[in-house]
Amino acid sequence: MTDSATPHAGIELDLIDLSRVNKHSVFSGHSNLGRDIINYKTFVKEILKKILDEDSFLSFSSQIRDVNEILQMKYSSANDIANVILKDVALTSKLLKLVNSSFYGQFSHKGIATISEAMIILGTEEIKLAAASLKIYELMQDIANIKILKNKTLKALQRSIIARQIAIDEGIKDAEAIQISAMLYDFGEYLVALFSPEVFINIEIYVDENSLTREQASKHIIGISYSELGRYVISKWNLPSSIISAMKPVIEFNVVKTGLTMDDLQRYICAFSNELCGIEFSMTGESIGQKIVAVSENYKNSLEIGASKSVELLKMSWNKILKHTLILKVDVPKK
Repeated sequence: MTDSATPHAGIELDLIDLSRVNKHSVFSGHSNLGRDIINYKTFVKEILKKILDEDSFLSFSSQIRDVNEILQMKYSSANDIANVILKDVALTSKLLKLVNSSFYGQFSHKGIATISEAMIILGTEEIKLAAASLKIYELMQDIANIKILKNKTLKALQRSIIARQIAIDEGIKDAEAIQISAMLYDFGEYLVALFSPEVFINIEIYVDENSLTREQASKHIIGISYSELGRYVISKWNLPSSIISAMKPVIEFNVVKTGLTMDDLQRYICAFSNELCGIEFSMTGESIGQKIVAVSENYKNSLEIGASKSVELLKMSWNKILKHTLILKVDVPKK
């Protein structure tokens, strides 16, 4: 009923030869960028080349493989999964602190002492997902080199918390895609802001001047939307296809919830979480309220989440972030 969830929709980039990319950035020196200036294949080649040249991002790519190994272990024993997580001492320590905190609730006065025990109490899938989410968040936080990227990482964490809660409320099983997809939802935008800030600024200007969405503006400026770019890069890390497909934006809002497939429902949850977390809280209280109502109204048929529930989700997610700033290395701005 909705459009295809194919990860590479509208993109034919698999045959790109990185060896031919010019050493100099194709983005520098353009103050008025448009599709006649930037060829999207050249743009993507340059982004991929910068990923290969950036030591911190090479580390990111390497560690994403660890995340993928955790996520792909559907039929492995809890002991095998625990051993993969235990390879990363820092991750194990943070994960145990997190599961012993109010993020997951208190289970005993003694607390949870081992990853294996956490799996018994919380479930293997829950711990796999928590480990993967925590690792991705830490990687994005470590690479963030400017304030806007740190804010994006914080929004990514908040999106993942909201999407996870909606999935729990919906009783969705095997919903690993939702939390990870929500966290990586604006990864294309993150990449452009990191590697080509001038292009990012021009897209932001184009959004304001033409009252467009960032998807529309990025498509116009670079010939490929933020979402297409993010899904394409992430597909190179071989994450589960369910994660990539859930990152595809939705364009139909008049469909009823009962008409959604499970894949579609995951997409709508991620899209809703992204829009809710994208509200600018520096506005007046009245304007914020109007935005929350507008987002809720947009997804009324598909998710049946009203404005009051949306407010609850925002408060819940922000409170969880505030309570775990030390564990998650979060530098939260004042609201």
